[in-house]
Amino acid sequence: MGELAKRVLTALVGIPLFLLALVGPPANVLAEGSTWLVLVMLVALLGSVEMSSALERRDPALRVNRLLMALSVYLPFEAWLGAQSQASLLPTARLTALGAVLVALGWEVWQAERRQVLSAWRNLGTATLIALYLGLLLGAWVHLRLLDAGCARADRVLSDGVRLVLLGCLSVWACDSVAYLAGSRLGRRRVAPLLSPRKSWEGAGAGVLGGMAAALLCVPLLGIPPLSALALGSAAACAGQVGDLFESALKRELGVKDFGSLLPGHGGVMDRLDSLLFALPVVYLLSHWLPICP
Repeated sequence: MGELAKRVLTALVGIPLFLLALVGPPANVLAEGSTWLVLVMLVALLGSVEMSSALERRDPALRVNRLLMALSVYLPFEAWLGAQSQASLLPTARLTALGAVLVALGWEVWQAERRQVLSAWRNLGTATLIALYLGLLLGAWVHLRLLDAGCARADRVLSDGVRLVLLGCLSVWACDSVAYLAGSRLGRRRVAPLLSPRKSWEGAGAGVLGGMAAALLCVPLLGIPPLSALALGSAAACAGQVGDLFESALKRELGVKDFGSLLPGHGGVMDRLDSLLFALPVVYLLSHWLPICP
């Protein structure tokens, strides 16, 4: 099977699952956003494993602190738990996370003596980067999904958060596709030759225009004011490209093309979602200042 066929097949399977998790069942069946939370926590788990494995292959002496890295999975859960009307478990969850951090620090002391190697800075530093990179950004995904901008109407099927997530995703996906097509044909000036030699300013500009066009086309479906959709679409497209470059920097430093191979034709989870990692938090931030209701 060719590479393009693998990419298309993965998308045909992955996108419906992504949308099903995003929308989820009615709130009287499962708590609002619970299926989205499961997907986000799974992304955090798989992404952290991909990154830590790539780091340890690059530096066999490195032992990324797994317990501290697990905060990348916990932080989205805390974001969801804090948004529930009865968040009685939140203090317990935070105390458990604090205990895990203390155990993680103590583990480094024990490991240093056992292995006679001093590498606490590297082990804990890389774990902290993974935890913050994935945990905070994916936590914003959960906040965005649960966002209530006050636009609820009897005839509206999708919640405010779902509509904003869809707008961000469609803008980023359109940006990626248009940027690739325009860059491969018209690209001359490189954006960041060190990080991504194939990315051009021509492709990046065309990608932003593609993201804006996709956002405007979604206005009738999603019911977001056109100017707000335009602003959110352009911001998501720009942030997505920055996210792509940031992950390229991480991979270039490690000397790897992809973080994983779980998704045929796309690489790993991190390779597929790098743009959305940056884009959806930006949509979440801007949604607090832009009018979302028509």
